[in-house]
Amino acid sequence: MSHGEKTCILIVEDDISLCKAMTIFLDAHGFDVLCAHDGKEALDMLARHQPRLIIADIKMPMMDGIHFLIEARARGIMIPVIITTGYPDLDSALQALHNGAYDYIIKPYQPEMLLQKIRRALAALHLESENVALSRLVSLHEIVSTLAGIHDLEELFGFTLDSCLRILEAQSGSIQLYEKEHDTLVLVRHRGMQPPVERSPMADGAEWAISKWVARNGRTLLIGESGPLPDVDVPLERENIGSALAVPLKIADKVIGVINLNRELGKEPFTTVDVHIIEVFASQASIAISNAKLYASLNRKIEELSLIGRYSEELMGRVERIDVVRCLFETVHRHFPIDFIGFLLPKKRFHEFLYWSRAKLPNEDVNRMCGEAVAAYNKNAPTVIQQKRVTIRPVALNGGNAGGAVSVPFAFIHTIPVRWGDVNMGITYFAAAREPADTDETVSLLQNLVNQTRIALTNTKLYDDVKENYIRTIKALAIAVDAKDTYTHGHSENVMNLAEAIATEMRLDEKGVGIIRDAGLLHDIGKIGIPGYILNKPGPLTYEEFNGVMKTHAMLGANIVKDVPFLRQLYFLILSHHEHFDGSGYPDGLSGDQIPIGARILHVADAFEAMTSNRPYRASLGKKEALRRLVDDKGKQFDPDVVEAFIRIAQKKGWI
Repeated sequence: MSHGEKTCILIVEDDISLCKAMTIFLDAHGFDVLCAHDGKEALDMLARHQPRLIIADIKMPMMDGIHFLIEARARGIMIPVIITTGYPDLDSALQALHNGAYDYIIKPYQPEMLLQKIRRALAALHLESENVALSRLVSLHEIVSTLAGIHDLEELFGFTLDSCLRILEAQSGSIQLYEKEHDTLVLVRHRGMQPPVERSPMADGAEWAISKWVARNGRTLLIGESGPLPDVDVPLERENIGSALAVPLKIADKVIGVINLNRELGKEPFTTVDVHIIEVFASQASIAISNAKLYASLNRKIEELSLIGRYSEELMGRVERIDVVRCLFETVHRHFPIDFIGFLLPKKRFHEFLYWSRAKLPNEDVNRMCGEAVAAYNKNAPTVIQQKRVTIRPVALNGGNAGGAVSVPFAFIHTIPVRWGDVNMGITYFAAAREPADTDETVSLLQNLVNQTRIALTNTKLYDDVKENYIRTIKALAIAVDAKDTYTHGHSENVMNLAEAIATEMRLDEKGVGIIRDAGLLHDIGKIGIPGYILNKPGPLTYEEFNGVMKTHAMLGANIVKDVPFLRQLYFLILSHHEHFDGSGYPDGLSGDQIPIGARILHVADAFEAMTSNRPYRASLGKKEALRRLVDDKGKQFDPDVVEAFIRIAQKKGWI
């Protein structure tokens, strides 16, 4: 009820003339009077109105005063009731008081006596309200102390709404937060009701009219039986609501949300005392929500910095572009609800689109996303990429393989260029079936990860440039070795090509093939330390020349590459490329799987190239004879699997 409104009294009396007389008398003393002529009619009126006091006769048709009193209390209606009767007896008086009547008066009665009882009942009701308000304030102090210690937003929303419902004895309510960037109210918590929507733009007046009025004006709105306070045309939003109270959540006059509370029809309406209590609580809740948001934001920033730091550490030491891209994919897969990740890697002639998907996608979907990545790349690139020159390749992740279901088309798609100044290193493609909970923060964090990826890719390019320079230097040394041995010109490059072909035929991974290729080029680099007269001796070497000098070239070559960081992986391949499968080789007499697979491949390639080349002590044996000797020595000098792979290559080349 609003300030300044008349106090409403319901008279339940079957004597129509008495009803009229009491109405005139009470109206003259400043009361608003409603009349019902039996108990059932009175109950129906209580479903639509909230009087402050009821005067009911005991003897009435349909439903008498005692049964009316019992039914009203059963429905939770606790309005004070004064019972009247023209047939006084002690039992009926006791029965009325036992069932919750506030007082009892015998007909005929003086109007002044009735007025005295009414005022006494209203005074007691006011005192009870003040006691309840005091009790609520004491509870409010304890609740506010608890609010200050809650930093989790979800927990805070639940505690805030539950506390409001309990303090104000409301049956339902909700909390909505205001999103300024979208000018929208967002439902974050509700109890005892099911709102029709979870988000509603402020411009749309169809939903949450009360909340929007409060959010726009920054003022509390109280709506009761006789209209709203303040005097605005905002209706109650549900038929079973008798009284509604909405209070703004504000920080320094800036509205951040709205708390809504409802009491059902038949319950005592909210009062201005309730308004004062909830406004005090709302001010403290606003501070707590603001602090929790700051706390969550700070924790999120710490987590983001920690994630970026860990990611940077994971990137350290990765010198292959595919390893850098895989690391990005694994990190995004672990920490984001992303269903598809793509990376377009431009190269000199042909390009790659590397991708990972949570579930297997049709080729046409992957091709389409590749096309979208190419189009996004071409917007800012000085050189346009043609999709027909792009090879699409899936990437397997150590952090988790694809699994589950993916719904296309995707609700979230975002591309991020990988650029350093004017240099375009590629473009990343992120997609998800559902929009992230906080799109802006997700995109920002992905951008930071891509920035770290860009630094790592820059380092891999620098590494590749340095490696290329070293390879050129080492290749020059290999050429010098070949030039030193007049009969083996081009031997190292031939071994390199043969070893690469065998490794590819055996389906070794790309990185392993590259290592074997480099080792093939440098396998005889140690011969630079072998005297020329031994290398070019026209006849067989003596025991001392072979065992004391020539055999050392494997160790010499391995030691040359050992201290070069990116050639270190070649060490054991160069050292062991003269080991025999049966253990009869040198320098360490290794056998079988003790010999690195790369060294076993080099041994076959080196032997075949040597047998098919002219040497100072003999002419070329020819390809067929060389292949026959490789087959004869399977399981002895050579690894059978490597020989079989080489035979398949020979068949493809038409050598046999």
